[in-house]
Amino acid sequence: MNLTDSPVAVLAIDPGKSGAVCCLGRGSLFILRDFKSVAEIALAIRDCVQGRILDLAVMEHVHSMPKQGVVSTFSFGRATGAAEAALALCLPQGVPLTQVEPQTWQKSFKEAGEWLPAEEDSRQTALRLFPGHQHLFSRVKDHNSADAALMAVWGIRKFLAK
Repeated sequence: MNLTDSPVAVLAIDPGKSGAVCCLGRGSLFILRDFKSVAEIALAIRDCVQGRILDLAVMEHVHSMPKQGVVSTFSFGRATGAAEAALALCLPQGVPLTQVEPQTWQKSFKEAGEWLPAEEDSRQTALRLFPGHQHLFSRVKDHNSADAALMAVWGIRKFLAK
């Protein structure tokens, strides 16, 4: 099945200023990225939600990393909080929000044989799964866009497996 044609529509968020917001399903793959401010993250979520019928929202459950600086950790926390606030305000009532650990959604692609062990990031997997959308994953910094798109795929598969 062409993933963009899924009958299930999922909003997926890779939080952080360098993150991405993706809407996948019902005929489209829509990604907003390259945020310059925390406010842009919230606005991207609003823009992805407006006018779309969603079945599920997925957000990567992240936390600070060891040896990450205090300023960096605080900035990342602010961006994640902005994403959570935007979801609380914009996500239609009844649309479930699932938070997923990176290891969980990545493992599903590894188990399906879609994530090659030698790959350093998710871009190559996204390029294979979305051959008509290579422009979304062509830059090195597009790994966040790929992460959001792959979380959306994970969400679709999880929703359909119910």
